Amino acid sequence: MIRCFAAVEVPAPAVRRALEGAQGRLRQALGRDADQVKWVPSHQFHFTLRFFGEIGPADVEVAAGALRRAAAATRPFRLEVAGLGAFPSPSRPSVLWAGTGEGRDRLVALARKVENELAACGFAREARPFLPHLTLGRVRRGAVLPRSLQECLAAPAVSYGSWPVERLVLMRSDLMPAGPRYTVLAAAELMRGE
Repeated sequence: MIRCFAAVEVPAPAVRRALEGAQGRLRQALGRDADQVKWVPSHQFHFTLRFFGEIGPADVEVAAGALRRAAAATRPFRLEVAGLGAFPSPSRPSVLWAGTGEGRDRLVALARKVENELAACGFAREARPFLPHLTLGRVRRGAVLPRSLQECLAAPAVSYGSWPVERLVLMRSDLMPAGPRYTVLAAAELMRGE
C-alpha cells in the first residue's frame, strides 16, 4: 500500500523564503512554546488537493490518470499565498497554515475537477469541503499555546508572493521518524496553448 496525496507544489524560491519568514513570525509569537509545533520544511510546502491515505499500486495508476485529465482541462493560473490561520481555530490550533489570495477560485475549481475525475473512476467523494491552505506547522497534541499566537494570526493578511501553477503532482508520503518524506509519483501538466 502507498500513502499518497494530490497536490500543487510551491516551486518559487521567493515564495518559499517569504513563508519561512511567516514561520519565523509565528515562532516569535510563540516564544519558548515554539517547540510545541512541528514545522514543515520549506521544500515540502504544498497545497493538498486530495488526500488518499493508503491505496494499492493499481489505484495509484488510476489516480494519476484522473489527475492528468483534470490538469488537461485546466489552464495555468497565478496563485498567491496570503494570510495566516489555524485549524480548528486560532484559540485551539492543531494546524498553523497560510491561505490564498489571487487564484483561490481557480485552485478551488481545480480541486473540484480532480474530485470529479476521481469519482468517475470509482473513488469515494471527499466528505469535507476543500479549504485551500498550506500547512506551516502542526501543533503537538495537548499543547497550550500563548495568547500572542492568536494576536499574530489576527493581524491583517500579508501576501507571501505568487507563481504560475503549471502542474499537479501525485505525491507519495513515507512517514519517517524525522518527519514525512515526499516523492513525486506522477506529474500532470496543466493545459498548454490557446
